[in-house]
Amino acid sequence: MAFFAVGKICWSVVLVLFVTVVSGVMHPALAQELDGEALKKLALGGIWQAEHAEYGLWNWNDSGSVCLRVGSTDGDCFDTGTWEITDNVLCYELTKWGESTGERVNCFTVAALDDNRYETLFHGGAMISRMFAFKVLE
Repeated sequence: MAFFAVGKICWSVVLVLFVTVVSGVMHPALAQELDGEALKKLALGGIWQAEHAEYGLWNWNDSGSVCLRVGSTDGDCFDTGTWEITDNVLCYELTKWGESTGERVNCFTVAALDDNRYETLFHGGAMISRMFAFKVLE
């Protein structure tokens, strides 16, 4: 019986190690979060086009203002607000869109994925979740 108990413990340890390694492989972007300077350069480098249209097109301006458009890169802003970067975290505050979705103020880090694709990562307590993925239009 003792042999089987030791065997179960060994398999448990192997399973935990496997899950840990696979988790690291499944989330390589976490190791590639941009630092503050790279994040600012990316924000000012072009319009962010979210992969899902409902997240819109984001234009971060050097003045600290942000313009959120839906559907087109030109024309009036659907919503406006302000933004800033502290350390490696970008925070924004919007007006009407943010008010209607309960996300008027939001903060996130950005991680590089591949081929001009990035993702915004919301850090809420012990949980990290993707807000939206995007590419930069030049």
